[in-house]
Amino acid sequence: MKLKSTIVVLLFLLTTLISNAQNIENKIDSFIEETLNQFSEIPSLSITVVKDNQPIFTKTYGYTDVDNRIKSTTESAYYIASATKSFVGLVAAQLEEEGVLDLNTSISQFAPIKNFKDTSLFEGVTITDLLSHTSGIRNGLFTWRYASIGDYTTQDMIQILEEKTISLKNDKSYRYDNFGYNLLDLILSQEYGLAWKELLKDKIFKALDMPNTTAYISKAKKERWNIALPYTSINDKRKPQLALTQKNDMTFQAAGGMLMSIKDAQKWLLMNMNRGQLNGTQFFSETVVKKSHAIIADSKSNGDIFTNEGYGLGWNNAKFKDQKVLYHFGGFDGYFAHISFLPESNIGIAVFANESHFGDNVSNLIAAYIYDLLLGNVTQLSDYENEIEKVVNRVEDIQKNFEQDRLNRANRKWTLLHDLENYVGKYGNKYAGSINVETFDESLKVNLGISTAIASPSTKDDSIRVEFRNGHGSDILFISDNNGTMALVYGGNVYLKE
Repeated sequence: MKLKSTIVVLLFLLTTLISNAQNIENKIDSFIEETLNQFSEIPSLSITVVKDNQPIFTKTYGYTDVDNRIKSTTESAYYIASATKSFVGLVAAQLEEEGVLDLNTSISQFAPIKNFKDTSLFEGVTITDLLSHTSGIRNGLFTWRYASIGDYTTQDMIQILEEKTISLKNDKSYRYDNFGYNLLDLILSQEYGLAWKELLKDKIFKALDMPNTTAYISKAKKERWNIALPYTSINDKRKPQLALTQKNDMTFQAAGGMLMSIKDAQKWLLMNMNRGQLNGTQFFSETVVKKSHAIIADSKSNGDIFTNEGYGLGWNNAKFKDQKVLYHFGGFDGYFAHISFLPESNIGIAVFANESHFGDNVSNLIAAYIYDLLLGNVTQLSDYENEIEKVVNRVEDIQKNFEQDRLNRANRKWTLLHDLENYVGKYGNKYAGSINVETFDESLKVNLGISTAIASPSTKDDSIRVEFRNGHGSDILFISDNNGTMALVYGGNVYLKE
C-alpha cells in the first residue's frame, strides 16, 4: 500500500510538472502570437528559451522570404550583426589560454603596428582594451570600410590604421564601436597568420556542432541555406520592403559578421550558461568562459529592458530588475538579434527578427515578458499591458517620424546646377576608396563599394541625398568649376573625379 501511495504521489507530481510546463509554453506562444499580430510588419521571428540546462521553448514564426512564402525554421540563418563580438571575445580568451596571444601586451608589439614609423599612438593599448572598447584611440574610416564598403585590400587597411587613427587624449573610458574588433582581426592576420572567420569555425562552430552558423555569407548562399532576408517597415506600414544594403564576405567583419540559426543559438546559450560545457562535454575551460564574461569596463547606462553595468570580452553585464544578466544585441538593416541569459536563475533567451526599425523593440518586449513570466513577476497577459503599450507608442512614433520625413522630402526640388551627365564618373579618395555616379531614370545612381543608392533631392546647393543604409540619409556635395564637376564631398571626405 505504501509503495502504491508513493507511485500515485509521484505520478501526480509528474503530471503537475508536465501541465505547468505546457502552461508556460502556451503562455509564451500566445504572447508572441498576439505581439506579432499587433506588429504584423515583422516578416519572421525565431526564438529559443532555455532554463535549468534544458530547452523549454523553441519556435519560429512567419517568413524568411515574404514574396516566395518561404517559412522560417529552426535552421533558418539570421544575420546577428554585433552579437558576433561575444564569439570573437571567447576565441581571444581561448588563444590566450593556449599561449598564442597575450591580451595584456601592448599592441605596438604586434604587426602591422610594430612596423609603423611611429608607434607611440598605440603604446599601452592592449587587446583587452580593444575588445572592451577602452582603447583611447579611434578610427572611423577604418571601421566604416570594413563594415560598409566591402572594397578594400589589407594594405589599404594598414595604411588607414597608420595614418588615420586618432588619440582620445589618454581618455580610456568606455566608448562602444567596432574599431577594436576590426583591429584584432588585422593583428591576428599580420602577426600570427590567423583568420578570425576560420578560428570561429574551428574552435566554436565545429566544436559545438552548429551546422547553420557561419562567418561566410558566400558559404550560406552556395549551400542554399534558408537565409532570412532583410526587411524594413519604414516605407510602407502594410508591406515590409527589402533593405537596400546587402552584405558580402568582405563586410562580414569581426565586429559584426555572422549568420546563425536559432537552433545553434540554443547551443551557444547553454555552453555559456554552463561555463564551457555542453551535453556533458567541456569544450572551453571554465576559466576561459568566465574571463570572457567578466566586467572589464564600466559602461553604466539605461537601456530599454536592461540596465548596463559593465562590458567584458564581447558581453554586456547588466541588470534585469534585480537579476544579473549577460547579453549582446546585434542590429543592422533588416535584422535584429537578442542573446541574453540570467546566470543566477539559469534562464537564457535568443530572439532573431528580420526587420530592423522596430524588430528590436518587439524582440526585447518578448524577451522581457518571458523573463518576467519565468521569474514569477507576471501570471497573465493583462499584467503586461503597460509594457506592451510603451512599445506600441514607441513604434507609432518611429512610423510617424519616418512618414513625416518622407513627406517632407517628397516636396523637395533638385538643387543641382548642371545637367545630370555632368556629374557622371568615378571619384576617388586615397583612404575612403571610390564612388561611381551614373544616370538612372532622370536621377543619379551612386555606387559605394557593394552599396547602391538612388539619389533624391537635397536641401543644399549642388547636392544630392543618398541612403546607402535604409532610412539613414546623407548628402553628397559636388564641387564644380567652369569646366564641370571635378570633385564631390561625402562623409567629410573629398573624392576627386578621375
